[in-house]
Amino acid sequence: MIIKIKYYEPVKMAEKIAQSCLAAGKKFLFISGNGGSGKTELSRIIYEEAAKYGHVNVLDMDDFVVDTKLRNSATAIWNDIEKGEQKGRYTTAFAASYFLQNVKAIICNLENGNDYYHWPKKAKEPKECRLLYGDAVLTIIEGIGTVFLDKREGNSVSIFVQCSKETELARRIKRGRFSNEKNAEEVRKKYAERRSQYKANVEPHMKDYKIVLESMEDYSLRVMRDDLKILL
Repeated sequence: MIIKIKYYEPVKMAEKIAQSCLAAGKKFLFISGNGGSGKTELSRIIYEEAAKYGHVNVLDMDDFVVDTKLRNSATAIWNDIEKGEQKGRYTTAFAASYFLQNVKAIICNLENGNDYYHWPKKAKEPKECRLLYGDAVLTIIEGIGTVFLDKREGNSVSIFVQCSKETELARRIKRGRFSNEKNAEEVRKKYAERRSQYKANVEPHMKDYKIVLESMEDYSLRVMRDDLKILL
């Protein structure tokens, strides 16, 4: 059997996904994957396409991450695939690193057609609150933490985007966004721990997603699996 491999530019990919969600009446789109894989960019261009047809909500799981100081004051335990039990800091690869009940409350309200005012983490004043529309044509929930949420089977599309560890590390350094690390050298030092936690706690959930993509070095997207036959 010949398997046809398909590659897409992000914009073309986003257009097909957005159109498919709207045509099928899917109300939620969950996007997860490893750091640097392009989750946020894919979310952005899907939003731009879907917004042509009505209100679109976007939820970033980073808004629901527990404060760094609290996470650093606790000891995380996980099972490394090769080394066995490990101990270290809490990154976003743990369910305990999120206020998941807050996200679930928002999803429940939107699912029942209720508007919801959301206070993003970076907001400093009430006027910066974001209105999430109960009548939105699509609600995009993006971030590693979506692996710890119920995917609303039958009412959603779920996408897992991944890239190689070399690509992830290079992109983390290039974009100058070091999360809680102070500089590129610290990123390199802590990357092994971050990757180990991701492999142990996040990657196993990839099987729960309907579409799996690989972000290539040139930012094109390779379709690894598509249970919904949207892209193949």
